Amino acid sequence: MARLFSYFIGLIVSTIWMLNSDPDKAFFAVPSGLAIGFVIPLLDTTITNLRFLKVACYALRTWKDRVRISASYLYRINVDGDYLLVKGHRFDQYQPVGGVYKTHPSSSGKLRDLSVLNDKLLVPDAVSEGDLRVRVPGKHLVSFVRWFEGERGRETDCWREFHEELVATGILPQELFRLIKYDRVERLYRPMKYSPWANSQELLIADVVELLPTPDQLAALRQLKTTSDSRILWAKEDQIRRRGAADGAASQITQIAQTAEWTVDATV
Repeated sequence: MARLFSYFIGLIVSTIWMLNSDPDKAFFAVPSGLAIGFVIPLLDTTITNLRFLKVACYALRTWKDRVRISASYLYRINVDGDYLLVKGHRFDQYQPVGGVYKTHPSSSGKLRDLSVLNDKLLVPDAVSEGDLRVRVPGKHLVSFVRWFEGERGRETDCWREFHEELVATGILPQELFRLIKYDRVERLYRPMKYSPWANSQELLIADVVELLPTPDQLAALRQLKTTSDSRILWAKEDQIRRRGAADGAASQITQIAQTAEWTVDATV
């Protein structure tokens, strides 16, 4: 952000200098060259820091309030055009494999300095301890996001929830899924909006990752498609976009979380 500000000031100064110079004189090339020289890195830095600029705007809107933040990772598991979803624990819906990141004890000092409080919507327990569902003062929003982006003092690997939801439950065979590979597809900052459930502004951050199965793992996933298990759902893109609604059904029985659509839309 400091570099962006420096480029902006440089552009303003060189532009004013250029406007007050005689274009018919050779010396005019100096301020005009400087202006052009500042424009290119300014555009590049603006694009690179676009998410921070958005967060800075959110911070100004909520300066004296707290913003609820939930930072998670979501798996896109696509096998022959079908997406694998799992039954949610807290809500009666199917959702992508994944969950919120965890903080490490080493981050306690930093989070305390930023006056970060635990989420008050869910009762703390052994499972939710350390979850990155927190309430952050608006004035510290940019600093918190920079800490999150720096990836120090928090979980960065996406294995834990995959193991807990698919391997430890026996849905997928442990001998084949002891190790997995995945690509990071996109980091999403959903537009901040008021959440009646949280009674505050809410900012959702989600890393979409795509499973890269080995041939044996792909075969196991295809085998899973032939079984009947109420804990999972194989859904087509159209059903995901319609949040579970199916053609010809008298009523909607299957509910699909909005986060499933995020995984479908995510791009490299």
